[in-house]
Amino acid sequence: MNVIIYEDEHYNNFLPLTWTHPVYGLRCGINTLAEKIARQYPKTKIQYSCRYYLPIEKLMKFERGLFINGRVLANKHLAKDIPLKGKDEVFVCGDEIVAIRAVSHDFKEVRKKAKTKKVKVRMIKYPWELIAELGSQVNEDKKALKGKGRGKKDKSVVIYNAKNVILDKGAVVEAGSVLDAREGPIYIGKGTIIKPLTYLKGPLSIGPMCRIGGEVGESIFHGYSNKQHYGFIGHSYIGEWVNLGAGTTNSDLKNNYSSVKVIVEGKLFDTGEKFVGCFIADHAKTGIGTLITTGATIGVGSNVFGGGVTPKQVPSFR
Repeated sequence: MNVIIYEDEHYNNFLPLTWTHPVYGLRCGINTLAEKIARQYPKTKIQYSCRYYLPIEKLMKFERGLFINGRVLANKHLAKDIPLKGKDEVFVCGDEIVAIRAVSHDFKEVRKKAKTKKVKVRMIKYPWELIAELGSQVNEDKKALKGKGRGKKDKSVVIYNAKNVILDKGAVVEAGSVLDAREGPIYIGKGTIIKPLTYLKGPLSIGPMCRIGGEVGESIFHGYSNKQHYGFIGHSYIGEWVNLGAGTTNSDLKNNYSSVKVIVEGKLFDTGEKFVGCFIADHAKTGIGTLITTGATIGVGSNVFGGGVTPKQVPSFR
């Protein structure tokens, strides 16, 4: 039986990040949500289903198999709680569908008629939850990296809690940088270069082929993005092919220490979190001296310049 990782209607909660990625293509830790699910079902064919306009190998026709919601944050118990073998069944957690096993009927019919089973799983519902789970997920994902090539660091680099730092193949940390992994792990992806005199604070996950300078902490860089100069990025999710100009800095804490609000589907949503940075979608650019307000979202292909503080939401292609 195949596993089909699918995307439900809650991808809207993750916009603008999910304009160019299915929700299961977002990173949490080192790997994407889809990669975490697939890891729990080894030697099983994995298929994907998402919005028609995304360039993903999609399931063109709903067939039979084990359909797993792409927002599941998979752990080592997933395949036991939701096994491949069995009868038609719908797995739920609270009021959300976690998975559907379609054996004798197709997906849609099983969803309506099959018996349900309650399971305990973590479902990611909002983008700031990816940051909240970052530390534990880097620790979990690094187990799959054993035996892989390691990167290089200059002899002058200072590392606090070195056992909590992972340099993947081709990663380079240049002179005078400080990697502080005392409060969480730090992962630096393949081919990524950490520029001289950079300060990194864990938990932190930087994807492949990034260029990082200044101060970065408690954030996810999806990959292929540049923040080469001074400035601070914290508690944030940075997409692919993003370029942050010199001095670009985000706020991740309000002056009155109240919980941060983020615009979700056009309305201000209280995250309940004291520390929330920004969410920058693919191909966005910021000019020098850009100051990003707390809980801001910046859309796909946006060009933010002119200095000063950004609005709470920057639309795509602005």
